[in-house]
Amino acid sequence: MNKNNLAVIVGGTGAIGESIANEISKIGFSDILKIGTKTTPSIDFNNENTILDAIEFVKKKNKPISIFFDATGILHENNVMPEKSLKKIEFEFVKKNFIINAIGPALLIKHFTPLLDKEEKSVFASLSAKVGSISDNGYGGWYSYRASKAALNQFIKTASIEMKVKNKNAIFVALHPGTVRSNLSEPFQKTNLKIQNPEESAKHLVKIINSIDQSQTGKFFNWDGSEIAW
Repeated sequence: MNKNNLAVIVGGTGAIGESIANEISKIGFSDILKIGTKTTPSIDFNNENTILDAIEFVKKKNKPISIFFDATGILHENNVMPEKSLKKIEFEFVKKNFIINAIGPALLIKHFTPLLDKEEKSVFASLSAKVGSISDNGYGGWYSYRASKAALNQFIKTASIEMKVKNKNAIFVALHPGTVRSNLSEPFQKTNLKIQNPEESAKHLVKIINSIDQSQTGKFFNWDGSEIAW
């Protein structure tokens, strides 16, 4: 991996995104671009043109991307919590989950993948969640979040297959950060869960990014490096 290249973090101003940027700097990257909804450039998943504007900004750097990290996601907002039963499913909340957790990241894959380094190892990592694993779903509930993260996982897996032909050095992975102390997970932090600070989780995730090779593209990893079944 060429550490003179770019590292790009979308969602880079959030708790995990900021920590990911700090950990990437520790492994030798100096040109790190953090993109959020209020940065320059900024990205709004409701407007694909903002992604195109960000692409033009990155192209002006005149160097490829070695690490692209998608740290975006939504679990709840305001007083709307993940659905515990079918009767709680609401159109607008489902739509928002899919826009932020699946459609937006799919557009990031679409537009940023051509900018990944083709000469040396590059990694496209997206922040997923263990509850997005269909085979691991033993408790039910959280319909919109589970379904949207499962969709994200499928985008990552499918992109990895296409890129084996178009860019053999590109690695695509979905990453589960664990339960991280943040606004997203605050209502669901239980005493029996291992709760990590963003810095701790980011350290583990960047270690995975730095150590994986092409044979592991299209995989879903837990924060501890173990593989999660789709």
